[in-house]
Amino acid sequence: MKKASLIICTICFALIGTKSQAQEFYIRGGLGFVTESGKTEFNNADPNGLTMIQQSTDITVNPDGSMRIKSLNGTLGGGFKGNITAGYMFNNYIGAEIGFNYFSGYDKTIGKLTSPQLQSEEVAYLRGLDIIPAIYITPGLSKLNPYARIGAIIPTAGKLFIETTANQTDGGGQGTDIHVEAKSEVESKFSVGFVGALGVTYPVAPRLQVFGEVEFKNLSIKSKSAEITEYRTTAVANGNAVLVPGQQLADLPVNEKKFVFSDSYTQGPADPDSPRRLPTQYVNASGIGVNIGIRYSFGK
Repeated sequence: MKKASLIICTICFALIGTKSQAQEFYIRGGLGFVTESGKTEFNNADPNGLTMIQQSTDITVNPDGSMRIKSLNGTLGGGFKGNITAGYMFNNYIGAEIGFNYFSGYDKTIGKLTSPQLQSEEVAYLRGLDIIPAIYITPGLSKLNPYARIGAIIPTAGKLFIETTANQTDGGGQGTDIHVEAKSEVESKFSVGFVGALGVTYPVAPRLQVFGEVEFKNLSIKSKSAEITEYRTTAVANGNAVLVPGQQLADLPVNEKKFVFSDSYTQGPADPDSPRRLPTQYVNASGIGVNIGIRYSFGK
C-alpha cells in the first residue's frame, strides 16, 4: 500500500508540471453493483457462545448424530452503491479526482447451525460512505474514449451489522420453543484500500458523456469496537409469544454486550462492568463490479 501511495503521489507531482492543452473541471455520478472477490474466512460473530455456531461454517446435524460441515468463505464487499465524483483534467490525457461513494452491502450468511433441536444463523452486511481519491488516465479520443483510474478507498462513515437468530425446539419445555433475536454493530478504525477501474466514455451532448466501467477494490477494514444493540428472547407456545424474564438486552452485563478489539492486551479476571477485549479482527470488503452513469465537463 505504501508503494502504491508513493507511485500515485509521484504521478500527481509530475502531472502538475505538465503543460496543459485542455484544462477542465468535471463531475461524474453513477450507480453500480459489486460482487465479492478475494474470499476469506469470516470472523467469529458470537463471542458469548449463544448460538452454538462455529466460526465461518454451515453445520447440519442429522437425527443419527452425523454432521455435514460446509465452510463459509467470502467477503462482505458485494452490494449496491451510488457515487458522485469531482475531478480536474490537467490536460487531454491525465487528471485527478475525488469521489464519494455510498455502499449498501447485501446480506451474507457468515455462520449457520441446523439440528433437530436448534436452528441458528448469523447474517452480516455493510453500510457506509467511502472517499476515493484517484488518478484518471485517458488517450483523449473524441468519440468512444477508454480510460483507467487508480487510487485509494478510505471508509469514513458506516458500520458492519450482524443479525443473529436462534430457535430451540422445546427449549422451554415440551411444546414451548425458545426464540432469540440479536443485532450487533461493529465500528471500524482508520483503514485504506486500493481501487482501480477500466472504462469508456461516449459523448451524447456538448460537455455531457455517458460512462461504463469495471471496478476492482481491495479493502480490509480493521474493527475498533462492537456492541449488541438488540437482544430479545421469547418463549413461543400455541402461537403465543412472551418475553423471557432475565434474558433481554437490559439483563446482559456490559462485558457481554460491549467489546473492544486490540492487537495486544493483558487478560485478567472478567469485569462485568467493562467492555470485553477481543483480538483484532479485519472485515474483508473486497469486490469487483460494474458502474454506469453520466459525466459533465465544465471546459470549452
